[in-house]
Amino acid sequence: MQKQLVPKKGTLCVRCCGGLVFKSFQFEARKYEWQHVCVSLDLEGDVLRVMLDGVEHTTSLGEAKRRATDEGTLLEVAGGGRLVVGQKLHSLDGDFMFLETLDGEVGEWKIYPEALPGDTMLIFSTCHDAPSLPMPLYDLQDGRLEVVGEASTSNVSLKALCDKETREFYLFFPVWMTYIEARRWCRKLKGSVALPKDSETNALLVDRFIRHRDTCAQTWTHLFWVDAEGEGKEGPWRTTEGELLSFTPFLQEDSAGQEDVQCAAAVSHNRKKWAVSPCQMETCVLCAFNIHPEIRLYGLCDHSSLDRLFSFRDHPKYELIFEGVSHVVLAAQNGSWVMRSRLYLSLKAVMVTQYEGQDPVGVRTWVVEGDRCREKEIQLLLTSCSHEEYTCDDGSCVARTDRCDRRVQCPDHSDEKGCSVVLLPPGYSPSLPPPPVNASALPIALSLAVTSVREFDLSSFTISIDVTLKLLWRDQRLRYSNLVGDYRTNKLKGSTKVWVPNLELTDGTRSTVAAKEHSTATYVLRRSGSLPDDDATLRRDVMYSGRHNPLYLCRDLTLTFKCHFHLQMYPFDLQECHVLLSLHDITDHVGVLVQQDEGVVFEGARHLLEYTLLHEELEVYSEANLSHARVMFMFHNQFSYYIANTFLPTLIQVLIGLATLKFDVADFQDRIMVSLTSLLVLATFFTQTSQSIPKTSYLKLIDVWFVAVIFLDFAMIMSIVYVEILRLRIKHPVGGFFTKVAPMSEPPSGCFASCRKADSRRDAFFLSTSRPEEVNFWMFKLFAWAVVATVATFVCVCMYGVLDEH
Repeated sequence: MQKQLVPKKGTLCVRCCGGLVFKSFQFEARKYEWQHVCVSLDLEGDVLRVMLDGVEHTTSLGEAKRRATDEGTLLEVAGGGRLVVGQKLHSLDGDFMFLETLDGEVGEWKIYPEALPGDTMLIFSTCHDAPSLPMPLYDLQDGRLEVVGEASTSNVSLKALCDKETREFYLFFPVWMTYIEARRWCRKLKGSVALPKDSETNALLVDRFIRHRDTCAQTWTHLFWVDAEGEGKEGPWRTTEGELLSFTPFLQEDSAGQEDVQCAAAVSHNRKKWAVSPCQMETCVLCAFNIHPEIRLYGLCDHSSLDRLFSFRDHPKYELIFEGVSHVVLAAQNGSWVMRSRLYLSLKAVMVTQYEGQDPVGVRTWVVEGDRCREKEIQLLLTSCSHEEYTCDDGSCVARTDRCDRRVQCPDHSDEKGCSVVLLPPGYSPSLPPPPVNASALPIALSLAVTSVREFDLSSFTISIDVTLKLLWRDQRLRYSNLVGDYRTNKLKGSTKVWVPNLELTDGTRSTVAAKEHSTATYVLRRSGSLPDDDATLRRDVMYSGRHNPLYLCRDLTLTFKCHFHLQMYPFDLQECHVLLSLHDITDHVGVLVQQDEGVVFEGARHLLEYTLLHEELEVYSEANLSHARVMFMFHNQFSYYIANTFLPTLIQVLIGLATLKFDVADFQDRIMVSLTSLLVLATFFTQTSQSIPKTSYLKLIDVWFVAVIFLDFAMIMSIVYVEILRLRIKHPVGGFFTKVAPMSEPPSGCFASCRKADSRRDAFFLSTSRPEEVNFWMFKLFAWAVVATVATFVCVCMYGVLDEH
């Protein structure tokens, strides 16, 4: 039977019965912690039970029995075989391999001659007494097992085997440090400066380290720092976490304190007292630990044989020794720190010491021998910081969000060094677009924010607008580091080093748009979680994939472009202008523009001096194997000005001319003067308006209006002249230059009689059908209807403009 524990894979494998039974279970081996494993093979009950720290796992043996039947063998544990525990074998008959042996401690190891039930296994694995257990075949206390090789035996209590909590332990460092340095050093190891809670504990610690008094003391008998800080003269004493101290055994001569004294240290000449000491003083350090911290090593190549995970525990001599998860031990030796392997005798790494007493935690230079990595002198990072923390070069831990946030947090300022957001792979070329994803063209999201319309010039057919052009795309070739939620912090310092889309801008006339750039910046948007930690990376930066985190280009531009204005309906015109954007130098098989969110958004004032921006929209399309985007702006004339300043005054002048038809027919002088004055005012309006509006070769609506009202006024003047002619004909008829008086009783004779008869008929016609008053009345009605028709047409056009605007 073989029971394999593979810490690197986190599995526990059980093999038995000629390989017919094989099952693996998830099991994480934890360093410096007793773990309880029970394995029971019940061939009669067809079940394999494994109890891992009180959690039962069962597997049916039905499949193994069927395989045994097919092979014509029996499912049994044959006598005369061997039992292998803690050794990885590739076959049941394989030889032992030193490199595959479990390195650890074993306590209370027993083998029973029968399969234990699940409840008994649970009782046994939880350190309770199991009733009526059979006598074990073998255990560690019967003396039948022989210790061979580099192994030793020791006694451990049942309480220690079953205690899940790590007991507090201490490590002593006979190196001079100030209080701030001591606190920082203990924190680098995930500990704290020791704080005795009573006189007995204080005396015990002093007795343990009294042998270092000559090393630790300078001008007095200070032995090691105590985790206590004062708040001024006679103020309360607290821990570094801010908790008030209930135990403050200061020496009598120091109890009053001084203004510049705020720290405390244990002394060697009085086992139960502390001395109030300057924080800048230097003495030894005693660190307290209540956990076995994980210490990780970064910067090794993928093929290195050195351990990457270390930890430490209490030591008989209270010294710091890092033990690797597999076979490497890191300890101080001859004034330096050395890594040695228990498996590979030729493997060694020595830290290059820059000054006496330098610790190995942080970024240090190491000389490596006997490893499979090519580099012999490399920089390695040894850190106890968690995955949520960033390691400074000196080994201090700060929050990962403090990395590259433009605020110094590390004591050595290393958190703001090397803050490059983008990492370029070898061979990266910014002239080549990113490769397509899933064999499709690269989508480039486009959006525009229009902040203002600077210029709208009808005479030159020119529009000038301020826009913020935004582009989003992904480049899976890149990797990013230390991204934060606020994209403005993720700004690329050298945006020319990465590929960015090149857009060509034209207008609706196919002319080049004049683009004045005010600012441009490229950012990275954090849209996904970070990549797994890379042990080969020295800097513990949080890495992100370019495949899931897009690049964001933001350009502030002033665009000046031409627009074909159609002014036939001026001032009730509606103008549509376009700006065309197209990807330059890449086809739509490589990259295409797609609309982002609403596409185009206007953020400024829509009411301009003469026009109003009704709405805007973005359209993307492909043409001639190129991807394009068309931005359309719809402008509407604010015609209310012309209604109040042109149409109404000119209409009033027409009505004044129409009113002259209601003057006395005989008052020709006033009628003609008022009408001519109205016509003159209309001509003046026309001249002034023509100078202030765009000049075109075709008639605009306002021109048609002026032509109509001037013609109406002219026609009314002509009608007044016509009525005056009629009135004068009646007053002075034709042939009335001399008058012949004849008696009414005398009958006319000859030619005179016939002429007189004709004149009488003509005068009767004028007097009966063409009286000036009647002609003037019908002329008034005619022009009144003409004015009404003109006004109705004007109102319809106005309503069309209003409805079209809404």
